[in-house]
Amino acid sequence: MLKPNKRFPWAGLFLTGILFSVFIFSCKDKKDTLVLDYQYEYFPTDSGHYVVYDVDSIFYSYNGQHHNDTAHYQQMEMITDTTYDNENAMNYVLTVYRRANANYSWTIDKVWEVKRSVTNLIKKEDDLRFVKLIFPPQEGAEWNGNIFIPYTTPYDGYKDWTYSYEAVNVPYSVNGFSFDSTLTVKEVDDENLIQKKLRREVYAKGVGMIYQEWEIVNKQNVQANWESGVENGFRIRMRVADHN
Repeated sequence: MLKPNKRFPWAGLFLTGILFSVFIFSCKDKKDTLVLDYQYEYFPTDSGHYVVYDVDSIFYSYNGQHHNDTAHYQQMEMITDTTYDNENAMNYVLTVYRRANANYSWTIDKVWEVKRSVTNLIKKEDDLRFVKLIFPPQEGAEWNGNIFIPYTTPYDGYKDWTYSYEAVNVPYSVNGFSFDSTLTVKEVDDENLIQKKLRREVYAKGVGMIYQEWEIVNKQNVQANWESGVENGFRIRMRVADHN
């Protein structure tokens, strides 16, 4: 405790003021130097960055008879260019290539776009925009990833999806690859007696999406002896096969 000075009674107050000022500026300096890690590495946007996937799909249909069409192929998504939208914000061009297997050459299948802001990442697939990630990722965080999707036919199936982080910064292995830091996004997981909706994606730091499972199937009016238990719909699995 500061003792009063008989010759200069204001000296104690003066010294207290100096100490208080030092404390304030010290706190301000610490606050200004605090840096929040947004973990943008979960979706790299470097030019030339790519991820190759092994894709397995099956489509079910019923028109008096049950049919299913299966396909196995490879898909590559590569950052190939940048562009600016009508808000003068940078977008990354994501070119999608396809081939039957590693013995064939790549052909361009479609062109998508990616837009990353401070707090989220929007992926435009064809004409649909999905808020794939929010930053910084925190386990249990929820958001409306389909906020830009029109809930009208044929897109009404995207209604009422609540995206959430199921796991953040955890190891994950898939298709012979092991990753130290990954996060899992559950986009939808609803099932009842007549329908199932499931879409889940896993992202790895420095790579991007490494796994996707996507199912939308209708089970109503299915004959008991139909082994799939599905009237119509599809199931898709994408597993990382290569990346740079």
